[in-house]
Amino acid sequence: MFFKEAKAWLAASLFFAVMLPIAFVFGFSYIVRGPAIYYLISGMMVFDVAVAGMLVVPNSIGWDREDGRLSLMISMGVPLWAYALTSTLVNNLFAIGSGLLVLGVAVAMRYLDVSLSGLSMLTLALLVSSFQGSMVGLLMASRIRNLRVLQQVTQIVAFGFSFFAPVYFPLSIVPRYLVPLAMLEPTTYAAQAIRLSLRGSPASIIWDLGTVVYGVVIATIVGRLGLKA
Repeated sequence: MFFKEAKAWLAASLFFAVMLPIAFVFGFSYIVRGPAIYYLISGMMVFDVAVAGMLVVPNSIGWDREDGRLSLMISMGVPLWAYALTSTLVNNLFAIGSGLLVLGVAVAMRYLDVSLSGLSMLTLALLVSSFQGSMVGLLMASRIRNLRVLQQVTQIVAFGFSFFAPVYFPLSIVPRYLVPLAMLEPTTYAAQAIRLSLRGSPASIIWDLGTVVYGVVIATIVGRLGLKA
């Protein structure tokens, strides 16, 4: 069903998945140099994968609720987390591909190098970040039933997690009194996991675990609260 729906926005998805990352790398790489390039590249990937899940899942569920499909899913006993992942499957595939394309462009322009082990860790980081973003989106959709309000809230939350969380800048520069707040933001975990994987650091696995745990906790909370049609 979701693959059929994807045909309507396939052209736009291809554009944003291919042309936008290339434009970002070419445009901002002349401003950001040295070690900071890792924050630019990883930040773009976080936006592509984790933030996309926060936007797509609530909107998909919101429209399904409006059209009556959500009631069908609930009555069939489909797990909410599985429904959320399925509803954004096509988008996540595009997003992960876009993230790898960003890396390919950066490597081709010789801005950074990534080993095979680093590429493996990056793929894992993108997958778990996609899961986490989808669960955060599911939580918002479970609490907000009005479609218009849901769309507004998801835009604010998603972009807030993109630019106010330590995504494009180091976690180490966050003031100590704000670190607890930063650790509550889901993109903090995704950003650290992706950036460290680009550097081939095994510490990326630790942040991957934190990303998964964050997503599982959110999924458990939604499971207890329920998702009303």
